[in-house]
Amino acid sequence: MSAWGTAIFSDDLASDIRREYDILLSIGKKSSEIEEILINYYSNILNSNNPDEDVFWYALALSEWKKGRLSDKVKTKALNALDRGKDLERWNVTGNQKKYEKRKKVLEEFRNTILHPMPTAKTIKKPTVIHSPWKEGSLLAYRIISNKKALENHPCFEKYVLLRVVKIERHPISKHFDTGYYNESILIALYNWMGSNIPNPDIVQELNYMPIIKGADIPLRKDIAPLFSQINEQFAWFDWLPPKDAPNEITFLGCDENFKRAQPLFFTQPLHSRVFVHSLSFDVMLSKRFL
Repeated sequence: MSAWGTAIFSDDLASDIRREYDILLSIGKKSSEIEEILINYYSNILNSNNPDEDVFWYALALSEWKKGRLSDKVKTKALNALDRGKDLERWNVTGNQKKYEKRKKVLEEFRNTILHPMPTAKTIKKPTVIHSPWKEGSLLAYRIISNKKALENHPCFEKYVLLRVVKIERHPISKHFDTGYYNESILIALYNWMGSNIPNPDIVQELNYMPIIKGADIPLRKDIAPLFSQINEQFAWFDWLPPKDAPNEITFLGCDENFKRAQPLFFTQPLHSRVFVHSLSFDVMLSKRFL
């Protein structure tokens, strides 16, 4: 059982089904098509006396009901699953009485919901996706102005640093199906330069890259700080979208698709990072890097 709570969608399987149903609906699939797609995909748990089958029908029924598209077929399957009670049996174990009672109540409310009239079916908006405005190899001048509250009196405030987009990674919006829609995230590297004005892009020929974050920069308890002191993150995943109620200034300086040739040893390491930053946190990191 992959549940973390007693609600219908407080379960990995149920949450996935809701997500995939909503995504497929948003790209223009009809609800009847989506039913067949999901039934085929999850066929290994259907008609197998697996309690997860009940969760499947609960999740699909409630997803359809909320969108005003609950079919008679799925409604009947969900009601039959409630009558079988296989899912509820899993909650009836020693020491789990409170959760069992909560789940029982949830399922009673669920039955009541799908027996009542659905909301009116509405047109579903197409997915909103985020694509990088730059290509791999792009050189960017990033100005440290987002986190004024924390850095207004810091020497680096309003200064520029230079970033290189070293990787763009695509993330399909669906875990299981090719929808043609995807989001993009960018991996950046940082040059060892800071200045008051945007420089000539050719300056990078004389610069090296530097770690974006060092373990010594992270405020940690004294007892665990030594474990992280040697950590160097050379790259970071960067959320370039402006923070809410904060400015963001990024200037494109050009693109060099052969940027790795300039410093081949630096790029022998994997293009990956455990660090994800947005402008507010990135400004603080930079203030520590350029002390």
